[in-house]
Amino acid sequence: MDSFKKHFLKALVMLIPAVALVAGMEYYQKQQMEQGQTSAQIGGTFVLQSADGPFDLSQQGDKLNVIYFGYTQCPDICPTSLSVMAHAFKQLPEEAMSRLQGILISVDPERDTLEHLKNYTEFFHSNIVGLTDTPENIKALAARYGAFYRKAEIAGSAMGYAVDHTSIFYLTNSQGQVVETVSHSASPDDLLAALKRQLKL
Repeated sequence: MDSFKKHFLKALVMLIPAVALVAGMEYYQKQQMEQGQTSAQIGGTFVLQSADGPFDLSQQGDKLNVIYFGYTQCPDICPTSLSVMAHAFKQLPEEAMSRLQGILISVDPERDTLEHLKNYTEFFHSNIVGLTDTPENIKALAARYGAFYRKAEIAGSAMGYAVDHTSIFYLTNSQGQVVETVSHSASPDDLLAALKRQLKL
């Protein structure tokens, strides 16, 4: 029992800084937008790689994009966020879905292969595509969107490391202009309401 308590407390101590970091990054991002870094000043178009070939945001037509930065080995926040996205998508009529694209951009390009990203995103919804590229390109793109992430080594774990990251839904047009952001802590109904606003439903 003493051994269990010791390991539990060690895990808790390791978890607290990660949670605090994510919360701090999201607070910083919110402050930046409130202090003048408006949604029109972040974002931008991009070309990344998918399992089906290059994905050029500017060539996707007049669609509303829901962009999320995360990774497939994320233990909780990412699957929860993609579930929220999928649930909101399922509440929309078929016509609206033809004007909507979900996007997961991997912040773990070293481990997230194209095929694994495809299988992972399609598990949640067929309208979500998984994208990746070189670590340098992902880092530069994340900075343009005001998204932050960093590796967090996990001693004694088969995973080797986790990735602490902000958790925000970016709603953009085909030029990558961010028209609205929604926190990952929002409910599916909150995200659905934002989608309806932007799709004029």
